[in-house]
Amino acid sequence: MTSGRPRSVRLGGTGDKLYMALKLLGLSWSTRVEAERLTSDGHWRQCRLPRSVNTVLEDIRCGMAAERLERYAQFFKVPAGLFLDDAVGAYAAEFACQILKSRHDARAVSPLDYGRGVASLELLNRQNDALYLNDLLGLLGGCYDLVVRTAPSNVWLLGAVVIGEPADGALQAVGVLAVPDAPVDFHGRVFRWHNYLHVHYASADNQLLGYMMTPDPLQSVLVRHRRPFFMKLHALSGNLVPAAQPDLSILYVLRRGEPPAAFKALRQAAVERPVLERGHPRYAAVMEMLARAEDDPGESATAGS
Repeated sequence: MTSGRPRSVRLGGTGDKLYMALKLLGLSWSTRVEAERLTSDGHWRQCRLPRSVNTVLEDIRCGMAAERLERYAQFFKVPAGLFLDDAVGAYAAEFACQILKSRHDARAVSPLDYGRGVASLELLNRQNDALYLNDLLGLLGGCYDLVVRTAPSNVWLLGAVVIGEPADGALQAVGVLAVPDAPVDFHGRVFRWHNYLHVHYASADNQLLGYMMTPDPLQSVLVRHRRPFFMKLHALSGNLVPAAQPDLSILYVLRRGEPPAAFKALRQAAVERPVLERGHPRYAAVMEMLARAEDDPGESATAGS
C-alpha cells in the first residue's frame, strides 16, 4: 500500500480550455514575474486557486484537478459545465464568447472607456507597468521607416516614426506619413492589451484619428529576433478627404540605424520623396523587408509563441 498524498482525479479536455481562458483574458505569461502576478492576484486567491505556477501548468497539461473545477469556474465567472462540455471546444467561438462575456458583463472593454471604473484601468495598468514598458522600450526604442499601403491602392507611401520614452502608461511615438503634397504629422501612444500592441494616434491638428494593432513582439520569439527588426500593423483611420468608408491600411515599420535625434532629418527625407519607387534610396531595404515578411512564419504565428 502506497503512502502519501492521493493523486488528483484529472478532468480530460479541461486543460486546453483553462489555457485558452487565461489567454483570452490576457492572463497567460511568458516570464516568472508575470506568472507570479497571476497567482498573487486578489480574486485568484479569493477563489482558493493554486499559489504555485507549477500546479497551474499541471492543470493545463493533464486536465484540471477535479477539486479545482468549481474554483476555476468561480474565477472565470462561468458555469463549471462549460469546461466539461465536449461539444464546446477550447478553440470554439462559443467558448471564447462565454469567457469574455461573463468576465466583462457582456460589455466591450476599451482602455479609453474610463467610465467603466477601476477594473479596466487596473488591467491596463497591470499589463503596462514600468518593468514591461522598460522592456518594450529596449526593443522598440528608436527611428523607423514607415511604409503604408491603403486599400485599394497598390502604391506604398513612406514616412518616418520615432518611438521614445514611456509616459502615462504607454510608449510615446511621433511620426509623419508623407502623403504627396499633404504630409500628415502625428503623435501616438503604444501600449499592450492582452497579446497585442495597440497604437492610438492622431494627426498634429487632431483632425485625423486612427488605431493600429500588431502582435506584441515581447510575446513572440519569431518577431523580436528579426534582423533588421520590423513589424507589420493593421490600421483603421479617418480620411484626409471625406469618404463613405474609413481608411484600412497595412503598415510596416522598419528599424533604422540612426539615433532618435536623427528623426527630423528622416522626416524631411520622407516628405521630399514620399512614394516608394525604383531609384528611391530606401527602395532596396524596404523591398527586402516586404519579401521577408511574405515568408516570415512570425506573420502566421500567434502572439504568444
